[in-house]
Amino acid sequence: MRTRYSGMGPLFARFLGAYFIVSACRFVWAKLHGISPIFGWQGFVASVSLPFLLLWVALAFLGLSVLYRAVSKRHPAMDYVVLMIAVVLFALCIVWRCSSFYFGVAAAAIAVIFSVYAMGRLSPNRFEQLPDRTVGVAAFGTAVVVAVFLSVTTIANHRNFGTSCFDMGIFVQMFHSLKEHLTAVVTCERAELMSHFRVHSSYIFYLLLPVYALFPRAETLLVLQAVFAVSGVVPLFLIARKHGLKGFVLLAMCLTYVFYDGIVMPCYYEFHENAFLPTILMWLLYAADRKKIPLLYLMAVLTCIVKEDAALYVICIGLFFFFEEKGAKRKHGLLLAALAAVYFILIMRWLSRFGDGAFMTSSRFGNLMVDPKDGLWGVIGNVFKDPGYLISLLLQERTLLFFVQTMLPLLFLPFLTKKLHRFWLLAPYAVMNLVIGAGYGYAADINYQYIFGPACLLIYAALKNVGELPRRRRNTLILTAGIVTVVTTTAMASGKWSVAEYQWDNKEFYRNMEECMRSVPQDASVLANTYFLPHLADRDQIYMLDEDCFVWNENGKALGMPGLADYDFCVFSLQDPLTDQAKPFLADAGWTVYAQPEGNLLIIYERPDWEEKNEKNDRRQTS
Repeated sequence: MRTRYSGMGPLFARFLGAYFIVSACRFVWAKLHGISPIFGWQGFVASVSLPFLLLWVALAFLGLSVLYRAVSKRHPAMDYVVLMIAVVLFALCIVWRCSSFYFGVAAAAIAVIFSVYAMGRLSPNRFEQLPDRTVGVAAFGTAVVVAVFLSVTTIANHRNFGTSCFDMGIFVQMFHSLKEHLTAVVTCERAELMSHFRVHSSYIFYLLLPVYALFPRAETLLVLQAVFAVSGVVPLFLIARKHGLKGFVLLAMCLTYVFYDGIVMPCYYEFHENAFLPTILMWLLYAADRKKIPLLYLMAVLTCIVKEDAALYVICIGLFFFFEEKGAKRKHGLLLAALAAVYFILIMRWLSRFGDGAFMTSSRFGNLMVDPKDGLWGVIGNVFKDPGYLISLLLQERTLLFFVQTMLPLLFLPFLTKKLHRFWLLAPYAVMNLVIGAGYGYAADINYQYIFGPACLLIYAALKNVGELPRRRRNTLILTAGIVTVVTTTAMASGKWSVAEYQWDNKEFYRNMEECMRSVPQDASVLANTYFLPHLADRDQIYMLDEDCFVWNENGKALGMPGLADYDFCVFSLQDPLTDQAKPFLADAGWTVYAQPEGNLLIIYERPDWEEKNEKNDRRQTS
């Protein structure tokens, strides 16, 4: 009598496994020799001898056959397991450094087709036999690897002068102010002396201050951002285990989080307070899921002080908790939502009266405003008056790609529920990304930080929904989501490695620029190009060179720089057209070249009376 692992099926799987293993090795060999199997496919095909390829496939098949003979009694389904591993490795090899979401989807589709074929011939028990401790170590180890990759590549981008005033320069100067004065005073955000907390109520930054005080560098912020982004996998692991996930299924759920493009890709937009959200929100969801009330309120408070609009997450999670739970503790969900709503109203009123709240509201919700002066209450009123227009903003041409990029890795599982109250978890995604993104494009771009928070709620919603499915279907969907997420994000993020290689190859060039910039006195007021500013922002006064620094005539010709007397040094890039506009005014005011490294793109100007001004300041401080 035939077993389920007898017949032609295992042999077919073994052949496919052998072919994908050989193909993956060929791709690795080609890339190591500078041959691209995709963009230089003609050269790659010419380097492959078909008889030689078939011989290697036959040898791989023979090797797998010998291995099967050795382990068949304990692992009769080895051929299907090998096929799954081989096709996923094949997909990862071909998408490495391709930087294309579309190609990643195509490769993931191939991996999914053969993986689902193999899963259908395996018992669900096969995917649940890995101990929880082993899964935890593997998930945490993978998170560490991803955090290191993110740190290395984002730091390389910064050292390549790829970060700008918005937002890296702002936060470097803000942390300098926190370290020196315990205030968040900046000058480069609005070209005036002001607190960053007048723009965003991100008091959470004080929690990072001890670390930054020990390592006061821009690189510290980038490392911390990577750590906060991926470390949400710890509470997710605890949540998923509580919902009955085991073995490779549990690991796949964790990898779905660690590799989710809404967690990984926003790290490449410099630094932002929203990077706190993944870890804090996942612990908030853990507290709600496990009904740990003290932790629930603690994480809610931390969420609210990340940013003024972060209270929306607490409101939605609180309402979800109220309707999801049946016991006496459900009242805390309603209370939590009410407190968060009160905080949101108060903080928005404070920002609108004393800060930049009105401008931020109009820039984000401008497509829902008749008059920019109406504020947030005007937006809410317009939505109630015309809900059809709100619905029209949910999915447009500009947001469609974003919708696919964020939902396809999760197999659209956040929508797979008949329980309407679970759509509270999707509300921040709909509002902050789709509705706002229809007019404010950054919010609907996977490469910006606005997806950090909604991503966590989407992943949790997917986990809750899929957990109620039959065991085999649940396992298949979670394993498939893990494969799609890992392959598509690897396709998009792996290309960032070239940034690190470029930085290593030109290390001396950029080091000379850094050293030249460090020669500018620490107490000087500096005007700099946007991409130079983050490297000079560790000071009290730093300003960005932009069009607003000039007076222009109707023909677009600069007539003057009225604020030139406010600066002591100008650090300019010779590649910026605004530098050419500024040079004549610097010459007329008697400014001289302070430093210009040979063969470099940097030029530094010094005001004529800087030394005299500096001596007066020294005497004043001494007296």
